[in-house]
Amino acid sequence: MINKHAKHLANIFITSFALFISGHALAESQVTTYTYGLKLDIAKVLSISKPKTHTCKPVDHLMKYIDSAGKIQTMKFKALSDACSKGH
Repeated sequence: MINKHAKHLANIFITSFALFISGHALAESQVTTYTYGLKLDIAKVLSISKPKTHTCKPVDHLMKYIDSAGKIQTMKFKALSDACSKGH
């Protein structure tokens, strides 16, 4: 017969393992770099981040999005910095 302490430890282990597995299921994929002609599968854009710069130049943008399968993806692409629209 298993004592209460062993059952408690087993429950902690099972719960921890389940959280570990679910965390990997929600983990993001590798960053994909956009190339011309790449087929995009974007169901919903979550965010677009870019570095702040005072110079008008192409900079890397990172877009996080959900694809049609419900998986979170990250794509890197080049675009002009915000300084370009401000006339710098």
